[in-house]
Amino acid sequence: MSSPQSPSGPASAVTAFDVRTAIEIAWHGLFDRVAFAVVYALLSLFVLPWTEAAAWIGAILVWELALTPVLDRAVLRLREDRASAAYALCNLIGAAIFQGVAFLCLVNGSPLGVAIAATWIGGTVLNVFVFASANRQLMLATLFPVAAASILGPCLAYGFSWKTVIIPVLFGLAGLASRRFSLDHGVLLAQLADRQVAFADLERKLSIAIEASGDGLFELDLIEGGFMVSPTWLAMLGYGPDEVASPIADWRAFVHPDDVAKVEADFAAHFRGETSHTAVEQRMPCKDGAYKWVLSRARLVARTEAGRPWKIVGTTIDLTARKALEHQLEAARDLAESANSAKSVFVANMSHEIRTPLNGVIGVAGALAATKLSPDQREMLALIESSGHMLEQILSDILDQAKIEAGNFQLQIAPLDIRREIDAATELMRPRTDEKGLKFQVAYAASAEGIFEGDAVRLKQIVSNLASNAIKFTSSGAVRVRVEAVDPSTEGDLTLVRIEVTDSGIGFDSETASRLFSRFVQADGSISRQFGGTGLGLAICKQLTDLMGGKIAARSQPGEGSTFTVEIPMLRTMSIAAYRARPAIDAERGDGPPASTEHLAMIRILLAEDHPTNQKVVQLILEPTGIALTTVENGREAVDVFRPGLFDLILMDMQMPVMDGLAATRAIREIEARAGCAPTPIAMFSANAMDEHLALASEAGANHHIAKPITPERLLAGIEVALSHRVEETADRSVA
Repeated sequence: MSSPQSPSGPASAVTAFDVRTAIEIAWHGLFDRVAFAVVYALLSLFVLPWTEAAAWIGAILVWELALTPVLDRAVLRLREDRASAAYALCNLIGAAIFQGVAFLCLVNGSPLGVAIAATWIGGTVLNVFVFASANRQLMLATLFPVAAASILGPCLAYGFSWKTVIIPVLFGLAGLASRRFSLDHGVLLAQLADRQVAFADLERKLSIAIEASGDGLFELDLIEGGFMVSPTWLAMLGYGPDEVASPIADWRAFVHPDDVAKVEADFAAHFRGETSHTAVEQRMPCKDGAYKWVLSRARLVARTEAGRPWKIVGTTIDLTARKALEHQLEAARDLAESANSAKSVFVANMSHEIRTPLNGVIGVAGALAATKLSPDQREMLALIESSGHMLEQILSDILDQAKIEAGNFQLQIAPLDIRREIDAATELMRPRTDEKGLKFQVAYAASAEGIFEGDAVRLKQIVSNLASNAIKFTSSGAVRVRVEAVDPSTEGDLTLVRIEVTDSGIGFDSETASRLFSRFVQADGSISRQFGGTGLGLAICKQLTDLMGGKIAARSQPGEGSTFTVEIPMLRTMSIAAYRARPAIDAERGDGPPASTEHLAMIRILLAEDHPTNQKVVQLILEPTGIALTTVENGREAVDVFRPGLFDLILMDMQMPVMDGLAATRAIREIEARAGCAPTPIAMFSANAMDEHLALASEAGANHHIAKPITPERLLAGIEVALSHRVEETADRSVA
């Protein structure tokens, strides 16, 4: 048995005596008390005269029906402290009346009489301990008549004998058992009451939390079809608590017709056990006729005996604010995409518009360099060429940055001679170092020789940017480039190519180093004003290095120069020994002029170019070679002039009036296809140098692309590459 709790414990609030409550409980038990009294009065007829039984039951009825109501009302009018004592006194009188039958049966002394008395007394004691133990006065008042009847009855029946002692003792032991039971019963009731109070408190807090959140509650009976909702659920849709009949006959009436199937599918998946709960975003009709987005979550809480889904309980959350934010974000995304598209168009147009006049500057300067010039004139021409190439580099950086941001940048991986490529990049820097009086050294470790797989153009771009940066910030001393390669221990793994560019320039501090590879960043504003630059060069170097799977770092101290280190993993495709044993690789990359141009004499070229400057540049470059040049101003004229076999090569500008170069190229390819003749090589001769433009040119049927601005070397090399397609096509046809 468990022990009773202390009055100061959790049960105290439940077991504390209240007169009004006790009277209400007694009133509710009136019928039971009278009914039991009648039963025992009838049983007592087996041992008592009927007059005694009738007198006892009559006293019970007078007490319960006539006297008790009057006394209870009088007690309730008293103060609380006096009411308790008065109520105990009233119950003393009532208990004495009720114990009359037990007393008379004990006085009778027969076994049946003792049995009737024992059961009556036992029930009375248990009842007292259960309902009156909270008040000691009431408990003693109701037990006193019981004790008196238990002692006096046997005495009057048997006189002074052992029966007179044993019967009260047995009644006492039964009373102790009843007391023990009542205490355990009280503890159990107290625990149940505590749980009920805790549950009620939790329910209250949950209700407050849900009301505060504005979420709605609902319960759906899938069998009967009833749909019960909370006031907050109705308020979410603009309804008052009494404006919608409850329960709602059909839950579908509060779901957008287009969303009903989605909700039912979500329910079905949950019923099959595929989800722990339903969760569906849907639209619900409001009182004003508008629809509101909500999130409904629910769980199946009951099934029928046959296993059919029965009841669902869930919540509904208003998504109006979130949906509004989503729409704003979508609008902002669309605006950003539109702005990015506009930026791409702008960059492409700027590329074309800048490269066109730049083509005139660099092309004419290159053509002029082939003539006889005085030393002063050649010096001025070198300055023009250097400025033009610098402007071209800036333009390329801007275009590369735009392509990287748009995610359209792709590396062109192919075998390359790393020494040849870096020599080509650094050789362009020598005029600037000579002009500033700087020493310029390029050193290679023995391991740096060989053929590797990589993007030659981007490797040269990284070296050019780093060397150009070093020269710009160095006013005296030297700029050094060192290249080495660290071969892996396992054959077939990547070789780490390390390139160091060191200068004796102004240097920078650690704070500047931490942000040096960000876009548009230089040491500070004064650096930009003193040395110029866009702040894109180092950022592009880092982005290109990252794309190649490498890393770039810088170390420096103010006034002590800087060292930039690039490490790029590359696959060595030819050993050093094999590289040294073979002849020098002369793979054409368009960076050097052909050995001779005599073989180009009498080559027939059709130039489609709308800009007079570009027409003149091409004419000046090709005139000394003996090439027969025919010039038209737009794509339509090119198509009209073209005849299969009439030209050996077509240089086609991409952007032209009347008909652009892409449309003209497609039209020429159609003419050739109808005639069944070999295609004439077409080189797209354009300032549009972005990857998407190259792809468009290839799709239209172009064989090669020569980017503006051009130099004599670049144009002639491009012509050589384009003409090689004619040779390959002829060879293929002869084999076929």
